[in-house]
Amino acid sequence: MSTLQELVRYCNEEEHLGALLLTGEGGCGKTHLIEHDLARELSETHFIVRVSLLSVDNVEALNKAIRKEYLMVCTPFLGKMKQERERNRNIFSALNDILRSLTPIGGSIASAVGSVDLLDYVPLEPVVEDFHNKGAKKRVVLVFDDLNRSELNWSKFVGIINHYCEQKKFTTIVVGDTDAFKPTNEENILLYKTVKEKTLARTVRYTPEYETIIHNVLTQSTWPSQEYADFLNENEQRILNVFCGDPSNRGSLVKRYHHIRTLNCALREFYPLYEVLTEEKVSDIGKYLYSFIVCMLVSRNGIKKDGRPSFENSEEEIKLLYPDYDPALMPEEIRQWIKEGIWEKERIADAISGRQ
Repeated sequence: MSTLQELVRYCNEEEHLGALLLTGEGGCGKTHLIEHDLARELSETHFIVRVSLLSVDNVEALNKAIRKEYLMVCTPFLGKMKQERERNRNIFSALNDILRSLTPIGGSIASAVGSVDLLDYVPLEPVVEDFHNKGAKKRVVLVFDDLNRSELNWSKFVGIINHYCEQKKFTTIVVGDTDAFKPTNEENILLYKTVKEKTLARTVRYTPEYETIIHNVLTQSTWPSQEYADFLNENEQRILNVFCGDPSNRGSLVKRYHHIRTLNCALREFYPLYEVLTEEKVSDIGKYLYSFIVCMLVSRNGIKKDGRPSFENSEEEIKLLYPDYDPALMPEEIRQWIKEGIWEKERIADAISGRQ
């Protein structure tokens, strides 16, 4: 059963014994899977409400984020309520002037009433009506994303999950790279085990089909020119090898990261270099593309050593992970473009021509 099928099956279950944890390497496309593939599969029966835990450090902030996303997704009359609130604000303003003329305290009362946000009183329910589909009932899937990047206390997060999943009966999915954080003291280790055993009833690890993902990236994106799009399509296998090619160090504790977001950036950032390489009449620009993508992946994400990202890596270590990587194709002038965003076309062209 595929990861998508597992998620659909879980969302269609009538009762849940706990939340589902969707884990997998950071940047591998878990959020895309939720927001696009899962949302498409469940479009007739469910609303997907995704809440990012990125930098969330307290329960109040998280509850506000949940309410905001819930209302935006599940409440099509939100815009009407906003308009009504603006109209009411004008009424309160007029009432404020009248009350102020009668009593000094009246103005403050009107001001307090006018500051009330009607949206705060909309109840969050696990099943809502779809007003775009004749009021058909839809279940709400509450997704907590970026678990490993949250600053929220673990015990408080467990309370949030229990509240929405067990008490309010929301279908709940938690998304994060559980390999990216490891509890260090006995208290946190015990709490982490408790979370996985009692709060997260099921764990699904997402292993992306990179061949399909990369093909879709190349064919469904908009590129600066048709010539460049054709070039990328011609080098699809080479790009795939960056992610799926066999490394030279099988069994080693040194591993590579697979970040689709970084790949997208690399393919776009390579375009100015592609133009220079074309002008310099370089015969195999694809070799530069491979090394450029590798260089950007390592620069932004590091490589994995003993399960942790490392940014202090030798060229030999990088080449073990990416056998076709050629550091000679990445002179300092190109590295400055990758790491610091400094584009100096003439110096880059001179460095490339000097290798010919």
